[in-house]
Amino acid sequence: MTQETPPGWYPDPGQTSDGPATERWWDGKTWTDRVRPVQPPATWGPPAGPAGGAPG
Repeated sequence: MTQETPPGWYPDPGQTSDGPATERWWDGKTWTDRVRPVQPPATWGPPAGPAGGAPG
């Protein structure tokens, strides 16, 4: 049984150390030409309340 890596953004396997970190799109079978800067991790927490604070 072969385990397949799902499509998604992954650290760029062709990344060189002379530039900012990038991610490359894996389409499930091969690397594509699509690259992007590494995205900051998502922040988790309760949703923000309505602007203006508590009703008054």
